[in-house]
Amino acid sequence: MTASMTGYGAGDSPFREANFSVEARSVNHRYLESTVRGPRWAISLENEVREAVKSRFSRGRFDVFIHYNDENNHSQVIDIEAAKSFVASLKTLREELGIQGEVDLALLAGFRDALKGSEISFSADEIREPLMSALDSALSNLGRMRQREGDALERDILNHLDDVKRLTGEVKERLPDAQKALTERLRERILKLSEGRDMDEGRLEQELIYAAERGDINEELSRLESHISQFRDLVVSEEPIGRKLDFLIQEMNRETNTIASKSVDLILTQKSVDLKSALEKIREQVQNVE
Repeated sequence: MTASMTGYGAGDSPFREANFSVEARSVNHRYLESTVRGPRWAISLENEVREAVKSRFSRGRFDVFIHYNDENNHSQVIDIEAAKSFVASLKTLREELGIQGEVDLALLAGFRDALKGSEISFSADEIREPLMSALDSALSNLGRMRQREGDALERDILNHLDDVKRLTGEVKERLPDAQKALTERLRERILKLSEGRDMDEGRLEQELIYAAERGDINEELSRLESHISQFRDLVVSEEPIGRKLDFLIQEMNRETNTIASKSVDLILTQKSVDLKSALEKIREQVQNVE
């Protein structure tokens, strides 16, 4: 089933009198890449967090945010030594420059370095179970969102693939008439240029056959039909398919470009343009498939 590389998920788990919360976000990326952000003590489990992401997903750029929600552990206290140093510096400055004024509590309250947050710290062993539980919930929710996005992608891709198949059929149906019309035009042009001269009918037929062969796109159409079938099978498979779809869409574009270059009439040219447009819509969607 098609999965998107874009998603978001959150999870939390109780710990002591508070709780851990984890947010996970993912966006498009050619490979799998993850970053972990959180308090310094959470970095001890960074590799385990990365492995958890790797075990669930195959492609995408992941950002994992770890939070510990406990207001009591984020209270601020006065740094007495910093406050004393600040007051002494101001008094010295006042004396040196002859500035009037008193150093009072209101002025000191504006000195942010006199306030510091009480710092908490945990060991890896005590936070591993609750933190990984919160991560598991976040990644599960992220995976579900990627799947929902993937379902929408799959419907859109298959709709455009139907357009590609229809246009390929129309090109194939038009080809015999286009080649016949080309042959007639060339015959008339050659005969007109050779008026009053003897013509070798055998040589004329050879030239007409050669011109028709140069505009023959049956092989390209057969390969394109094969790619369409492979593409459809991949879209409904159970494995990560993004890279394979990307390769197939490149091959389909290559065949379409050749068809366009060999076009022998205006209708085939227009059909080729429509084909390229439908393939481009698929290519844009494939960029977000895991």
